Amino acid sequence: MPLTRSAGQRALAQNSSRRNPARQSRANPSRTSARARETSADSSEPDSTGHGSKASPQALRHLDSKTTSRAKASNRGRPVANTTSPSKRRQAALESLGQISPTGGPDWTDPRIPYQFWVDVFLHTRDESGADAANTHWLLQAATSCKLLSDPALTAIYRHPVIRHASKAKRLVALLERPPTDTLFNYRRKIESLHLNVRIVSQAVASQLIRPLTRLKELIFINPAEQPPYRELDTHVRWNYSEDIFLALQSPAEGSEALSGALLPISLKSWEWSGSLLGGYVADFDDIIRVHQMPSFAHLTRLSFTNFQVPSLNLSGSALNDPQANLQTSAEDGEVIDAIGNAIAQLNFLKHLVFESSTIMTSRLLSLLPKHLIHLELINCWEIDAENLATFLLTHGSSLRTLTLMHNQSLNLTFLTILAEACPSLQELRMSMSYYRHHDSLNDADPMYDFALLPDQIPTWPSSIRVIDIEHIRNWSIESVHTFIHSLVDNAASLPNLRELVIKTALDIPWQTRAELRHKLRHMVERVFLRADEDPHDTVTSEQMSSTHGTAIPRKRKRSRSPRSPVRRSNRIEAHVRGLPRRPRRDNTSQRQGLGRPLYREPDTDEDEFDNTELSGAETQQSSSSDPQPELAVQGLCHTVNIIIDNQKTREFPYSMEDFLTDNEGSSGVEWDGDDDDDHDFSIAF
Repeated sequence: MPLTRSAGQRALAQNSSRRNPARQSRANPSRTSARARETSADSSEPDSTGHGSKASPQALRHLDSKTTSRAKASNRGRPVANTTSPSKRRQAALESLGQISPTGGPDWTDPRIPYQFWVDVFLHTRDESGADAANTHWLLQAATSCKLLSDPALTAIYRHPVIRHASKAKRLVALLERPPTDTLFNYRRKIESLHLNVRIVSQAVASQLIRPLTRLKELIFINPAEQPPYRELDTHVRWNYSEDIFLALQSPAEGSEALSGALLPISLKSWEWSGSLLGGYVADFDDIIRVHQMPSFAHLTRLSFTNFQVPSLNLSGSALNDPQANLQTSAEDGEVIDAIGNAIAQLNFLKHLVFESSTIMTSRLLSLLPKHLIHLELINCWEIDAENLATFLLTHGSSLRTLTLMHNQSLNLTFLTILAEACPSLQELRMSMSYYRHHDSLNDADPMYDFALLPDQIPTWPSSIRVIDIEHIRNWSIESVHTFIHSLVDNAASLPNLRELVIKTALDIPWQTRAELRHKLRHMVERVFLRADEDPHDTVTSEQMSSTHGTAIPRKRKRSRSPRSPVRRSNRIEAHVRGLPRRPRRDNTSQRQGLGRPLYREPDTDEDEFDNTELSGAETQQSSSSDPQPELAVQGLCHTVNIIIDNQKTREFPYSMEDFLTDNEGSSGVEWDGDDDDDHDFSIAF
């Protein structure tokens, strides 16, 4: 919603007059006198006989009394009309708004609060809530509520504009084509990131959007066919990188910011190549190399390749069994991979590299990547296995800070055995071992490896690691799970920077064994890594607390899960195994009544139902009495520790209770526990 100068000042003045009680407490004598003159004119009009006459003194006195009473009534709600001009009155209203000091809270109009602070607040709100229509409407309300918040709120909206319709893209083009002197704010300088859907935005509109944006840092063209679940990668798209797009990057619009009288090209920091959009101006990898040599790409720090396939993938029929054809396509594959490596080598400032759904990502291409990368992402790349990745990390991993490995069907965990040696500066390791089917009618999403980790393969962790997030691990044994967890627990003292630990695995073992293992490992990991939090004091100072109690308050360890979540079935199984009494269902009911809608953790899919029979004495004694364990080193610095061990089947899109509740639906009702049958009297009284 663009704001012109006149419209913006008028909206701010109107809002300020509504919020300023001082202006509403004074009367408007001009309107009162005008109404009195209208009443006097009505009294001097001809009577029913058609003859005009002057009003009697009694009538005039009665008229004055009525006018005075009306004036008093109008004084209660109408502001005073000043003799100054409307623009000065609006300016006075804005100044009076700035002089209001809040009571009972901090002064958010304090000029000492920097502009960037408000920008960060609104950007955080936008990122947390998502760029939906309701959130954008809230930001617009904040922008029009106060002059102080207008610029920061609009900055949050336009920093990364969301374009869902072609009409919105055209309206944004019309706004950007207006000179900055005609608008209240310079919208051209606010936009720094553009994600354009090729099914919504045409090439012509895209070039018109790009040309005025002198501060554009990220430009990504999105093809929905290349998004998860990645089963439409072969879909033809009537859209390609046109020459106008690159000309718009090289030649900004007239009136843009200039340096020494010369217009500078747009300097991008992030760009994504899509294999389905090649053609025309950028038809092959030689054209990609030429584009990377342009001034707009000279300072590129993030580069992504999506849906780039080797030529041999197109072989079909009898050509698959033709040795000559296979030899020729293998040579073509090597040329394509070398061309990609050459294109990447043109970017001297590249720090973040992404490959998604691309068969060109092979061991050969890994060896051609630059050694100064800080962040490497491999998403849905089928050709990468643990051996190839380990070789790459040993030669190129010394500068890596973040390693993201998502949905790579051939990649297991054996590369973790050399992680500390190969990546001494690694800070984040994020990995998802869930995979997508290649065909809708065929379940071909199983791992392409036999074991995720063997018991004799011990992972090593660099001391710089801060985040370890590995989900959907499967195809390993109980011994391998113990080896993996103990590689963390036994080296807790050498992991002083670890702050987030998330391990999710599926084990196809009996539910009792799984419940025992889950309780044992989760308790051990939380005792070693979870931070001990202190409950905040309400209004009592630390000196008062020490003088009142005299003793220090013990620190309590806070579980990473939500304390208000209902009792999981797996937790009830653990209580059954340990011989602990089950928590009554009425606790669940009271918790559900206190929430707008029920909160459910990820369900445990243990298939075997436990009955009321107790465990045998030998099993109970074995679980309760164990050999004395050596004292573990307590790290105690992690704010998130989440160890999930279940038998849940990995799905492409897992569903939860939230997916089956509408926005208008409130609580799902009170869970019946069978205890309130006596509360109702169904007797019939005559």
